[in-house]
Amino acid sequence: MSRAGGILALALPVLLFGYLLAPGHPLALLQGVPLNLLGLALAGGFAIVLYGFGLPRTGRLTLLAMVGLLTLLGLKVGLWWSAPTYGLAVSYYSRPRIGGAAERSIEYRGADYTRVEAGPGAQPLALHFFNDVERFNFYEDGQPDRRGLPFAVRWEGFLQVAVNGAYLFELTSSGAAALSLDGQPVLTVAGGRGQPADRAMLALGGGRRSVQVDLVHTQGASPSLTLGWDVGDGVVPLSAPYLTVQPAERAWLGRDAALSQIARGLDLAFIALLVGFCSWLAVSRQGSRERPLLALFLGVVFAHALVTTQDQYRRPVILEGGQDWLTYESYARDILLNGPLMTLGKPLGEGRPFFFQPFYPYYLAGLHWLTGEDLWGPTVLQLLGLGISAVLLYHLARRLFGLEAGLGTLSLFVILWATQLDWVARRLLSENLYFLLLPAAILALLRYLEEGRRRDLVVAGVVFGLASVTRAPTLLYVPLAAIVAVVVCRRRGAPGRAAAFVALALVGLTAVVAALVPLRNYVVAGRPSLVATNGGATLLLAHQPTPRVRLARVDQDPLYNLLNLDRPTREVVEFVRQDPLGYAASLAPLGLYALGFSGAVEGSAEVEPEIVGLTLLYLAALFFLPAGRSLRAMLLHLFILTHFVMMMTFLPYVYGYRQVLPMQLLMLVFAGGLLGGLVT
Repeated sequence: MSRAGGILALALPVLLFGYLLAPGHPLALLQGVPLNLLGLALAGGFAIVLYGFGLPRTGRLTLLAMVGLLTLLGLKVGLWWSAPTYGLAVSYYSRPRIGGAAERSIEYRGADYTRVEAGPGAQPLALHFFNDVERFNFYEDGQPDRRGLPFAVRWEGFLQVAVNGAYLFELTSSGAAALSLDGQPVLTVAGGRGQPADRAMLALGGGRRSVQVDLVHTQGASPSLTLGWDVGDGVVPLSAPYLTVQPAERAWLGRDAALSQIARGLDLAFIALLVGFCSWLAVSRQGSRERPLLALFLGVVFAHALVTTQDQYRRPVILEGGQDWLTYESYARDILLNGPLMTLGKPLGEGRPFFFQPFYPYYLAGLHWLTGEDLWGPTVLQLLGLGISAVLLYHLARRLFGLEAGLGTLSLFVILWATQLDWVARRLLSENLYFLLLPAAILALLRYLEEGRRRDLVVAGVVFGLASVTRAPTLLYVPLAAIVAVVVCRRRGAPGRAAAFVALALVGLTAVVAALVPLRNYVVAGRPSLVATNGGATLLLAHQPTPRVRLARVDQDPLYNLLNLDRPTREVVEFVRQDPLGYAASLAPLGLYALGFSGAVEGSAEVEPEIVGLTLLYLAALFFLPAGRSLRAMLLHLFILTHFVMMMTFLPYVYGYRQVLPMQLLMLVFAGGLLGGLVT
């Protein structure tokens, strides 16, 4: 395919994704970013089809489809631009009174209110702003219950009454609430136990009425409010299209009612075009069925993710205080609300260095931008990420040991998924990103060593850099991988200068990406720290000094002061220096834990059978799988060894096995190779 043909082949999928992401009519099926359930299902399904069947062949039909898509896209954006803003402007306050600055939403960053909702009670109360580790990190005894924090809400806008008549209104609330029309209170609820309600029959003339609903919730873990009215078919929720944020003329609303039907028709036409395009790709594909079958696997994973997360869709989740997932969510929200420097409200130069490894909050912010403020979208995509990780591991095993090894790796991955990985993917933890980056980087480097394409080397270096700012120990592994790359190149007859270029490029690209961390820390905090500041704390948690260690003068040590070491790191270094045998003894339980003996830390006999079994299969592969001792396989062995040493050095048993699992993923490749060898 020529370059022009390749651009045309790529343009059509780009336009298809563009239609899904572009803003649409507020009453249409596909409203753009953030994607709703239908939009995410179509986008994810289409991406999987593209992976399985590749880009289309270009021709006259492709050009006609592009013209049609451009027309649909233009009409979609035009209908969005011409539509009124349906629903009500909602201002949330993190205190039991209305007034002052409203809380901010990551979906409406530039508004002076929090968000727009279809109507009071039309969706669960959007209390996402309580997921703020700086203000609401309550988890100790005597602190408030995060599930029952007080707040207040005000909905404001206009009610569009079609015809003169008497309308029954009904207000139900768990807290003190009031409904006002044209500035006059008409319904009030005092709050209290149960669900107090107020109702009234109101005579309204046709036209618009200003509407305001207030809710003050002082306590309780299940706040709620519903406002309904009866337009002739019983009491139904008062919501769009009868509510608008701005005053709208009746003629405008009448025209837009017809335009909203056109918008839905456009969306249906797009869906038909998308389904037809995917069918065309499937029918026209020739050759191996490997990629389509892997795409089918990803499709099953994606469907499973969508089905098993339905209870989270557009529902706020108040995360537990004192947990990593609350911190990650807070950082992601700050990135979207205040910019990429993640200042957490501090002036430049007075902020803090990154406490955690920083790239995952940016990844999480991107997931929120794409799918919305609730945790449903990130959870779905993290579950899909497990499927992508499985496919990457399949390709690693296939390159190293053959097709049967790839299939064996996939089979074992499903077991590890059911017992360990699924739990991690349903929580906001950085390993969910690392599970993608690590095998992708190693696969790209392996492809370069086998095929010699420099773009693979660039991809490997950049992705290793991203992996390094997701989990810092990757920085220790990359130089070892570079040495392996040099040896492979030299054995294949490459000149020394060319082999050195490979190592320098790999390490250099990784360093360029990783350098963004100290650069940000210098700008925000005045300190160019390379690694996260929680490292010393985890060191000390893993290795508590014995009574033989004296720490009286550790704060005055001139060398430690010169190196600017934090107190926990100083204590661990003194532990190593003063009681090396005691320190060595503290390594053994952590090493056993990493191998699957989960009770080793507490002194019990408890084990994780799937982790122990995978470890044994890996060790068996070292002896009985000759290709597992090859130089190419050394890329994986070195990471496993490096990671194992880090697990003995740092605390590996926070939130189960999530910190150990990156090592286990690469063990899967050798275990799959061993099973594949038994089959053949």
